[in-house]
Amino acid sequence: MKKLVAVAVAALLAAVSAYAQIGVSAGLTSASTTLEDAAASVKSGNVNQYHFGINYKIGIGNILAIQPGILYNVKGSSFDVSNIGSTSVDFKTGFLEIPVQVQAGIGIGKIVRVYGLAEPFVGYAITNQITLNSTLASAVEPQKTWDNVKNRLEYGIGLGAGVELFRHLQLSVKYFWTFSDLYGVQNPNLDEIINQVSNINKGNVNGIAATVTVLF
Repeated sequence: MKKLVAVAVAALLAAVSAYAQIGVSAGLTSASTTLEDAAASVKSGNVNQYHFGINYKIGIGNILAIQPGILYNVKGSSFDVSNIGSTSVDFKTGFLEIPVQVQAGIGIGKIVRVYGLAEPFVGYAITNQITLNSTLASAVEPQKTWDNVKNRLEYGIGLGAGVELFRHLQLSVKYFWTFSDLYGVQNPNLDEIINQVSNINKGNVNGIAATVTVLF
């Protein structure tokens, strides 16, 4: 019986290792909450958030896969404040993230695999930039400051779908929710503007991310 268990475990490990691949990922991170808005942002050239990093795919057959990674992910958005002249405030925060993506799907031979994904993640903010644009003041250079960040630690989950081609190219889209309270006001000079922005008052960042991954 022990020999049978040992053989089964060895076979499982061999199967898993046979489908292990290192990958390189890059893509767009949008604060838009719908695909239509995200697509419109891309067409207008207003998308300035992005992500890139490395991951490690462990495939179990052609159906299940676990894909942890390390990413640099820039999140944020641009908000208009209509009652303060023609004013907008841009937030851009970069996180070092560790996502663990779990994939389940169906394969069509060795050519195509379509899958759904769930991706819990945790991250820590390592860069932050605020840009104020207003007709009431002269041009303001981007400020690298932490005055609008209440908590650098973030955590959340992403849900989406993807397609894998020839076991070497993945294209995926997901919606992500950040549950931690990230943004708050520590600089009195930003009070009036930030209080006009409902998304920032919520303290978190949700949106849509599109990713291309090349597996080796």
